[in-house]
Amino acid sequence: MSDLVTRAVVRVRERLPRPEVLLVWLLVAHVVMKLLIFPLTMHAPAYNDEQQYYDGARALSNLVRDVFAFQSPDGAELEHNVVGSGWFMPGMAVVMTPLFVVVPDAGEALCRAYLGLTSLLLLLWAVRSVRKRLGPGYAALLVAFPALLPSWVFMSFTAYGDPPSGLVLIVLVAHIVDMLRRFRAGEPPRIREALQLGLLATVVLYLRSSTSIVLAALGLVTLVAALVLLRGARRWRALGAAGLAGVVFLMLLAPWSMAASKALDTRVVTTTTVPISLANTFGDREQVCFGKCDPDSFLWFRPLRYAREVGQATGTSEVEVEKQMSDYALRDLERRDYARQAWWNIGSYFFIPSNFVRYLTPPEGRGTLGKIGQGLVYGATYVYYVPFLVLMLLSMLFVQLRSLEAQILDTLTKISLLTLFVQPFVHVAGSRYWTTAGPLFMVAAAGFLRESYVRRRHDAPVREHLDGTDAQLSRWLKPVQLTLSGVFAAVLVVLGVMAI
Repeated sequence: MSDLVTRAVVRVRERLPRPEVLLVWLLVAHVVMKLLIFPLTMHAPAYNDEQQYYDGARALSNLVRDVFAFQSPDGAELEHNVVGSGWFMPGMAVVMTPLFVVVPDAGEALCRAYLGLTSLLLLLWAVRSVRKRLGPGYAALLVAFPALLPSWVFMSFTAYGDPPSGLVLIVLVAHIVDMLRRFRAGEPPRIREALQLGLLATVVLYLRSSTSIVLAALGLVTLVAALVLLRGARRWRALGAAGLAGVVFLMLLAPWSMAASKALDTRVVTTTTVPISLANTFGDREQVCFGKCDPDSFLWFRPLRYAREVGQATGTSEVEVEKQMSDYALRDLERRDYARQAWWNIGSYFFIPSNFVRYLTPPEGRGTLGKIGQGLVYGATYVYYVPFLVLMLLSMLFVQLRSLEAQILDTLTKISLLTLFVQPFVHVAGSRYWTTAGPLFMVAAAGFLRESYVRRRHDAPVREHLDGTDAQLSRWLKPVQLTLSGVFAAVLVVLGVMAI
């Protein structure tokens, strides 16, 4: 069996063109796929959370016009449409603002085309950055997955921040890998690199608030690496650069945090979603509003409206009311019920990657050709997605040791994925959340295949010769990798036992 796998891998590698050439053809294929899928989305109105991003973008476009007209901005509009209940970071609203500045009454087709174009430009930038720091092979793989997955291409025409945040996150990881190379060579980060890290981290967070845990973990890893790998004045310069990156991050986050805190009359750092998310996901939905909520509104907005009304009547922040409502709905939560709901969330996170193809449709529905196209996107997504998912999950249980670069990338990937996978444990999951982790699926799957190939091709695992600091770093990374794999396996086992 091992020989068959090895021969198959060798044959495929021999038939493929050089990574640089392959990258160009994959990008062409992505563009063609976007053109074919666009008609399925062009007449779909804003769906669910998208409406908040559209409204926020229109409010910000009015702010831009007011500024250039030397008029006082409409603070009430900004508070209502940009901040709202503090549930959504304004990243995608900012992305859409230029469209509404130029075309205030842009229709569905123009909005979808604009979103598709901006996502293409973001992909090209991400590919360029990954190619520069990880090599053309990983750049080609990034286009191969997720950028050739039909449902991901479909989602690239939406205002959801999950797919773009995943692209920026993989760029951030590539920057950290490149920075660790400099640390190994005894070089502290440059000021420009510190500014880039702070900016990238802010963009990721503005696009998807759930990435805050990932950013904290990656920041801690980078800081520890600087302390361990650098000495003397270079270490102090690295700490100064880390401080600069942190200042950039906080300065860019401050406008949103201050505006949301003022509007909601409580401290808000990113979003306020956790209390109601926990209540609706794991609590008794019949008790979220200290009893039944108003049945005439959407599940997620019933408690928000109730909390706002209670807050106004009692002079309390609606966010504090939401926390009290959450505690009340969760008061009788049992361990087994939590575990079973978490398993349901995990299944929704990983195993329904193309549901939005059915959600985003024209108001009158799709015709015959549209239904055929929808079926093709839906089916092709599963055929292409499942192998990457399986390889990614396998990679979480094994470690990569063929080279120090592989160890570093494997460690960063495991940390990022583990922290992203916290989502199903605190929030109901759906078919769009995996897209943030999608590019990291590719990195994990490719690394696992490469490691398996090396092990099968040789009688013993081939390791590059390391000495000095690199050898010491490699020895430190192995137990870290094993621990991360152990944590992943242990969480699944414990959750399985709890659900029995």
